[in-house]
Amino acid sequence: MDWIPRLLATTSAVFAFIAVGDWRADAPTPQPQTTLISVPDASESLLKATPTTTANDAVIPPTARCGQWWGLAIEAGWTEDLLETLDYVLWRESRCDPTQHNTTLNKDGSADVGLTQINDRSWCLPTRWYPQGYLQTVGVLTTVGCEQLFDPYLNLKAAKALYDYSQEANGNGWQPWQL
Repeated sequence: MDWIPRLLATTSAVFAFIAVGDWRADAPTPQPQTTLISVPDASESLLKATPTTTANDAVIPPTARCGQWWGLAIEAGWTEDLLETLDYVLWRESRCDPTQHNTTLNKDGSADVGLTQINDRSWCLPTRWYPQGYLQTVGVLTTVGCEQLFDPYLNLKAAKALYDYSQEANGNGWQPWQL
């Protein structure tokens, strides 16, 4: 029976070796990806390599952590000059995961929802100022509550509404995220 631990150790080592890299000598070396963009010139078009990709006309730098959401953010009303800070917010708040739902960290018992972790008590539940909820009053959400904020598009649209509100009221659109 003492051969079983050795067999398991050997099997684990083999799987670890395979996971780290392709062990075959004839395996092709992966090549870095570049995007070719046609650049018009006075007399001809030139091809130029760039390490960035684009999403709905937004240039996504290779350092973006949540670049998969940039195109949708533009559709939701964000401008390209705000995307790098939005990327930071998406990473810090939800690690780019639209299913995140914080129900335990807020001392007041409120919850934070979705990509940008929008607070339910502040923005989508009824208050004395907004009996249907702020996001419902401004037309972002159609139902009372925050369940719709798990939809990435609606979450980004709601976050833009909060940014705009805070920019107008406080001169700092990022204040809801304490930036």
